[in-house]
Amino acid sequence: MLQTRWVQLPLLVGLAGCLTGPALGETQKLVPGPPQMEPSYPNQVQVPTLPYDQSAGQDGRGGSTSAPQDKPAQAPQVQAPQAEAPQLVPLPQAAEPDGPLRARLADIAGQERPTLALGLPKVALASAPVLVEFYRQRGNDRVWERQAQVDALLSSIARSPEEGLAPADFHEQAIVHTLGDKGLAGLQGEARDDADLLLSDSLLRYIHHRLFGKVDPVALDRKLNYAEPAAMEDLLTQLGSALDAPNLADHLTSLVREPAFYTRLKEGLAKYRAAAARGGWGKIPAGPKLVQGARDARVVALRARLRAGGEYLWPDPADPKLFDADLKAAVMAFQKGHGLPADGVVGGQTLVDLNVPVERRIEQIRVNLERMRWVYRDLPEDHLLVDIVGFQVHVMQGPEVLWTTKAQVGRPDRQTPTFRDQVEHLELNPTWTVPPTILKNDILPKARVNPGYVAKKGLKAIDRNGRTVPLSAVNWNHPAGSFPYTLRQDGGGQKAALGQIKFMFPNRFAVYLHDTPSRGLFARSVRMTSSGCVRVDRPFELAERVLGQPERYSVASLKALVATGKTRTVRLKQPLDVILSYWTAEGLGQGGVRFRGDVYGRDAALLAALDAPARPRVKLPPPPEPAQVPEAGPTLEAGPEMTPGSPQAQWPTEAEEALVSQIPSVQRFQSPGSTMALDSSPQLQPPDLV
Repeated sequence: MLQTRWVQLPLLVGLAGCLTGPALGETQKLVPGPPQMEPSYPNQVQVPTLPYDQSAGQDGRGGSTSAPQDKPAQAPQVQAPQAEAPQLVPLPQAAEPDGPLRARLADIAGQERPTLALGLPKVALASAPVLVEFYRQRGNDRVWERQAQVDALLSSIARSPEEGLAPADFHEQAIVHTLGDKGLAGLQGEARDDADLLLSDSLLRYIHHRLFGKVDPVALDRKLNYAEPAAMEDLLTQLGSALDAPNLADHLTSLVREPAFYTRLKEGLAKYRAAAARGGWGKIPAGPKLVQGARDARVVALRARLRAGGEYLWPDPADPKLFDADLKAAVMAFQKGHGLPADGVVGGQTLVDLNVPVERRIEQIRVNLERMRWVYRDLPEDHLLVDIVGFQVHVMQGPEVLWTTKAQVGRPDRQTPTFRDQVEHLELNPTWTVPPTILKNDILPKARVNPGYVAKKGLKAIDRNGRTVPLSAVNWNHPAGSFPYTLRQDGGGQKAALGQIKFMFPNRFAVYLHDTPSRGLFARSVRMTSSGCVRVDRPFELAERVLGQPERYSVASLKALVATGKTRTVRLKQPLDVILSYWTAEGLGQGGVRFRGDVYGRDAALLAALDAPARPRVKLPPPPEPAQVPEAGPTLEAGPEMTPGSPQAQWPTEAEEALVSQIPSVQRFQSPGSTMALDSSPQLQPPDLV
């Protein structure tokens, strides 16, 4: 079947002559003849070519030139009627590959929620556009020809629990049931075709989940998470590379260069799964603190608990109720592995952590491995890691923490979001424009009670024409949604909300790292005190490390620039990756895991999504730009027809487009192109966080 391609043609006289005219500088007389027709193609609009005038000629480049008829030395003119609107004319395009899967793929492309009817329940496909385009590029032919490839895929699927995923995520049972004992060789016809599609979808899911994570963080909570969707071109490349690899199992094993934080947490998962296989552990009864030298019946339960967890490595003592030196060493090892003060005393938080069931710890590790997959791909060795749960900022170089400072993060009602971005520049003596959320919830309510509050904060009011308005002239009773002024604070000074320095990485949340005048809050152990941004305890030392030019931008020189009182921008030589992480479990190496509190209460929702069926969010290629056709000149092709339903266009279904329409249009932070999204939450304005 021929696909249709549209081109725009101006109505020119002598259209055919543009293709075969004389060389530049030659003249030629043409005799008028009857109108001619272009060769006919199926579904094509036919446009007649018109005869040349007797004095008409051609400039050799497809465009006309004008000359008076009494000057034959100049190139003759192509006579054209008055210009009319250009017409769209379809040209033939290569036929759709007529492979054995063509009809089956056409059926899948037409389904709103594509499935394979391999039995009950049906198998849902991850992305019809990706699969259809992948097979189209390979002639709509089968791509799984060797049983060794199938065995390698099944082997990788069987090891997916090591990543915190489940074989069911990749159709393991459906593959085994479909192939039976004979494998691919035992299947024919439609059953063979469906097996091919099933295996490709399984591989697509495996690649996607390893590279981007199974759960779409934006669908989970767009107010608190952001990550780019997987690009269709990227997935197509990854699929092709995997199937073309000499050894599929080795290829999938090396699919991602895992950062140390991910590998260490995987080691912890293996340790806790092994403990679960041994039966886990029982609960230690409540009671007085247990310390070395105590004799208590609960000591027996404590020793058994630590042996199950791998911390107690000695045989039972003669007196099993005695808290001896070996048991204290095991308690200290447990405390170090869980990020607790290693004092060897069992009570308070140590007892709470000892009594968390092993199944819960496994769930906690799986949730955080998923969070790490959202941000770990192609992560440079040098990066910043904002530890929201630990209230710290780390300067990282590969697996090593080079430098750390305390941080204040968002309050529970104004949580700091999670995402990955790049620090582009720093601002010294930064100005602060009051964002709508703080205006509505903080500034206006206080200003209505005490108008002098605004002046005390060092704010000024600017009207819509950019003029500063006296604060006494402002009506503070205006609703926040129609408040006619912008409130702004100049940089510098003791009242500056952002302190003396700000680290900028433009993002949809308007979140950044900055200094703060609220220095006393860093003395707290739990530092959820900001409106969403990350306040840094030692900002000048962080700036020196981020800029990486100590000979030019040292702590002393940066402070000298701040002392001038001027607001200025300092750009990094190259952007520095920054991760705002919410990790409630962190691998320590050798199977050790530090578990932290779920301070924002996010773990449960992610665990539920991780255990549920998932369909990737895929960014489709953008439609082609419309061609610009000059009033006269050569024919310009406008490219392939891109209309909904076109197999070549790979547009989302109507239902998917309806969902896409509900996604906030934040074009500054989204690459061009259509996005198939599965979440249907209403449009939300990005939170305004400071």
